[in-house]
Amino acid sequence: MRLLVVQETDWLLRGPHQQHHLLERLVARGHQVTVLDYPILREHWPREPLWQPRQTVTDTHRVLPDGAVHLVRPGTLSLKPLARLSSLATFARELRQQVRRQRPDVILSYALSTSLPALRTAGRQGVPFVFHVIDALHTIVPAAALRPVARLVERLIYRRADRVVLITERLRDYALAMGARAEASHVLRTGVDLSPPADAERAPTRAELNLHDDELVLFFMGWLYDFAGVDLVARSLPEWPDNVRLLVVGDGDAFETLRRLRDERLGERLLLTGRVPFERIPAYLAAADVCLLPFARNPVTEHITPIKLYEYMAAARPVLANELPGVMRDVPPGHGVCYAPPAEWGPLVQRMQDSAYRAELGAQGRAFVEANCDWERLTDTFETLLKQAAAGGR
Repeated sequence: MRLLVVQETDWLLRGPHQQHHLLERLVARGHQVTVLDYPILREHWPREPLWQPRQTVTDTHRVLPDGAVHLVRPGTLSLKPLARLSSLATFARELRQQVRRQRPDVILSYALSTSLPALRTAGRQGVPFVFHVIDALHTIVPAAALRPVARLVERLIYRRADRVVLITERLRDYALAMGARAEASHVLRTGVDLSPPADAERAPTRAELNLHDDELVLFFMGWLYDFAGVDLVARSLPEWPDNVRLLVVGDGDAFETLRRLRDERLGERLLLTGRVPFERIPAYLAAADVCLLPFARNPVTEHITPIKLYEYMAAARPVLANELPGVMRDVPPGHGVCYAPPAEWGPLVQRMQDSAYRAELGAQGRAFVEANCDWERLTDTFETLLKQAAAGGR
């Protein structure tokens, strides 16, 4: 198949997300994938030129060396209030050119605003349009005043898409309420790399980070959204035993808050690595004792199950998680995840001092992902769904 993919975030700097894992595996199977993205982390003028020209990266991969996609970044204005608006016009032109050039079998969208030109082009050119959804998209629009409009756009896309693929059952319920057709809506859960946990990396990584054998290391990785809740966990550290340390791997909106907490209050009890290469993540997971998902419950997190949860479980580490409805529906209690509001984690942290208990929970989580989260099996299903869409089936 030839797949033309639209997203409105940065393919190179954000994630890896669901689409990186699935699409790179499809490339490895012989399919052709062209991705149109948007540099959401850009500095904007005057820190960069007022006009950002079209860019292409012939072969780029985030997950698999043999899964390189072709990346196109349409040119846009870099004036902050107009940057995203200008992308609608440049994306529309790029889409028309790409469709004429390669005649894709499917247009696959992960976007909201740029889905509009994609949906219009797909309809005019007779190309099936598949909406692959990993968030309730209007809820993550930065400007609150634009969210009602974004919700209307999202509803339109759900109603007109030939096929909708959702990552959780709760998100499918949301999609149906937004107007998606039940017979064209499918759940494809998040997967995970099932390589054996990198426990051989534990000792050298802990030594590198100056972590002692008797210290209990709590771990969070990924983009530090303001709602990620990691700062709340950090503020609780003084209330917990002295041997508890928090290791945070990643960057984002809350990074400066965490750095101030480290410098002003917590010192060495809070370790911040910043962004690290994806291939280093298993070593940091091996250094951890307990992994964290403290996301606050809000419209953004109501329906999702972040991929980091499955990566924690694949590393055979117990998880402390907030009581998010989508997460609890996908991974019920009893599978290595302890659910409670982060403000109530004190007793759970104390119980995690028992290494045998941690090992028991870690084994439960690993067994769950082995049974449910194999990327290759998920790619099989995704490939079938796309082929059916390309053939006009339901």
